[in-house]
Amino acid sequence: MNYVIGIDGGGTKTALKLADESGKIILSMEGGPCNINSMGKEAVEKMLKELIGASLEKAKLTMEQIKVLCIGTAGVDRPSDKLIMEEIIRNSGFNNKTIITNDAVTALYGGVGGSEGVILISGTGSICYGRNNEGDAKRAGGWGHLIGDEGSGYYIGINAINKIARSFDGIEEKTIITDLILEHLKLESASDLIQFVYRSGAGKSEIASLAKHVDEAYKQGDSIAEEILLKAAFELFLISKAVIDNLKLNNKRATLAVNGSVIEKNECVSSEFKRLMKRNYPLVEVARMKNDAAYGAVLMALDEL
Repeated sequence: MNYVIGIDGGGTKTALKLADESGKIILSMEGGPCNINSMGKEAVEKMLKELIGASLEKAKLTMEQIKVLCIGTAGVDRPSDKLIMEEIIRNSGFNNKTIITNDAVTALYGGVGGSEGVILISGTGSICYGRNNEGDAKRAGGWGHLIGDEGSGYYIGINAINKIARSFDGIEEKTIITDLILEHLKLESASDLIQFVYRSGAGKSEIASLAKHVDEAYKQGDSIAEEILLKAAFELFLISKAVIDNLKLNNKRATLAVNGSVIEKNECVSSEFKRLMKRNYPLVEVARMKNDAAYGAVLMALDEL
């Protein structure tokens, strides 16, 4: 029997699913971050080699039995980036058919199936991607945390740090976020955030993880936290709007699937985003994904098989 592997390479973790040719999932496993732009080629290569190897060992399969491997990950939009990822896959020992695409594509495939639709991802980073029945595709966002990622966990976390700094300087009012984040990071003063951001080696994921404390501050009635989260929701609406309008889905029934910790679990961001969508696009249904992005990668691999 032939087998396929589908991989969803995220900014915080990587999900792998191994399936047989009938589409039955044999096993699911997880690894570390998989963004070559933020993690570097060597770190991603080491993680994927170990993850694929462990999966094959657990399933008692050989590399030759895997006929197609599909990986969707951030940071592979340019041809040169795809070549780097292809080299990484080859160095893991896999030499059969490989499909390399952006994680938004595999998420859409898993989230809405074969029909037209839109996928909005907001976790560590953020991106929106869609396609219509005419075969047109459009993406917005996904520029990475230094250029974009508005509405993401990183966006919320870095804005929280900025608000703490402005509050400490007396520019803005005090915020509950200060105590919550300083306690979490075990810092004595807001001024110690300079060490955390610039010298501790804290990266995109660590800053994005602070978003949950902004959510907690919001639940305690903090106006600064609410401001940050409402802005995040509006930014997610803007990238969704760009995709919907471009694909001419604004006046027809379509599905916008959401994925990621921020848009799924943050009550303020989620409810405000849905409110904006309902007011501006009443025919577009905001829904959870039918299947996850790793399963979407499996479906793409099966189509190729």
